[in-house]
Amino acid sequence: MHHSFSCKLSSILQRLLVPGCSILKSVEGQDSVPQAYCLSAMSVLSFPKILLATLPLVAPAQNVIASAYEILPRQSNPTSLPGNWSLAGCFTDVSTARTLAATATINSNMTVENCIAFCDAGGFIFAGVEFGQECYCDSTIQIPGARAQQSDCSEPCAGNPSEFCGASGRLTIFASGAPSPRIANAPKTGWTYQGCFTDNTANRTLPVPINVPIGVTAETCTAACQSAAAFTHAGLENGHECWCGNITNSIAQHVSDDDCRAICGADHAEYCGNANRVAVYEFTAEGQAPPPPQTCAGDISNFTLLAVFNNPPVGSSAQVKIRAVLVELVPNTFWTLLSSCATCCSDWPSFSLENSVFLPRSASNPTQSMTSIGASDGESPSFVASSPPFPGAQAYCAAETTTASDDTDLLLSFGGKTDSWSLCTNTTANANGRVDLVFAPVTNHPHYAFSSCNAVTVKLIQG
Repeated sequence: MHHSFSCKLSSILQRLLVPGCSILKSVEGQDSVPQAYCLSAMSVLSFPKILLATLPLVAPAQNVIASAYEILPRQSNPTSLPGNWSLAGCFTDVSTARTLAATATINSNMTVENCIAFCDAGGFIFAGVEFGQECYCDSTIQIPGARAQQSDCSEPCAGNPSEFCGASGRLTIFASGAPSPRIANAPKTGWTYQGCFTDNTANRTLPVPINVPIGVTAETCTAACQSAAAFTHAGLENGHECWCGNITNSIAQHVSDDDCRAICGADHAEYCGNANRVAVYEFTAEGQAPPPPQTCAGDISNFTLLAVFNNPPVGSSAQVKIRAVLVELVPNTFWTLLSSCATCCSDWPSFSLENSVFLPRSASNPTQSMTSIGASDGESPSFVASSPPFPGAQAYCAAETTTASDDTDLLLSFGGKTDSWSLCTNTTANANGRVDLVFAPVTNHPHYAFSSCNAVTVKLIQG
């Protein structure tokens, strides 16, 4: 945030409310908020944040991708494509984080048809041509790939100059029309998916590797862990690895399911974690009493937030206060989000929960209504002021947890999760190294490097 920016919240918030402005649209073409609620473009930090916030909170990641990247009509060049293959569009691509990452080939005689044949033979549902002679395959459009102008993909194919084969840093993607892969939520009786977690060779999330000769899938890995030593946890990683254990490493970071979207080598219809990302499953025996339901209060007033590091960074305090801050990420564009920034503009010293809606409370204007719009994977919890008041996202609560000393703490929960929070350093140009609270961080996010993210739990401090 620019140091010259004056923290005059009342005048700023008035500028965010514009009678009669146009309604925002979601990716499905539906109104993102009811017609009675209207925000000016100035109040929007980024359209992707609004779009993601309007999608169903429980929708699988692959469904989000499918709805965001609908298949376009066939292009006229080439005039025909095999089977049900169609043009999906022109997308960005970078060498360090491929948009289609499963496999690739380079051919001095590359054509669109050659690339589609290569990917189709491998059982992939996306084929992409780039830089005239490169071909990439996958069954998922990976982060941070994003749609670009179709005119960006204008380099002639090396094997047929009348066809276009992407360009430098641009990938022309075609889709077979086959269903997207999925995360198997309940692969075998008693086994349930717990989420996507970080992993590394020095501190394994699950300690025991298991060889699965018939190939790794959620079904085969959970069965192998159960038969090997009655392990209660199984993990899929990097498309072909199976890991077992009875507890997950406490320093493992719970991240977005989008980070666990490498397809299984043995079954392209399923996801099997990713590089340094393990999709974890847990077993509960038939007849075994389930864990007691989590007590989670949707109504609580007058609290502050304290982030406690799971694994404190070297030289850092073990905990840090979290505030609702007004940030100007680009000139004249403001947003209110949760951050550990102690010097950023803030007029909300406390919070409350009302019917599971998260509400910052203004010090200078107690009647001001600022409500939560949700915290989609990879984003910071954000808030908006509107007139009349926006209803807010009913997805937050204060979850009770018992400490080792038998004390009771209240933890901030979103979508039923208390273990998906991280503090990440914002890398946008005028963020000045601000460290923001992020829900389920993702790899290759445009506004922070995942390597800067540190897992935290967020305590509610009453009074």
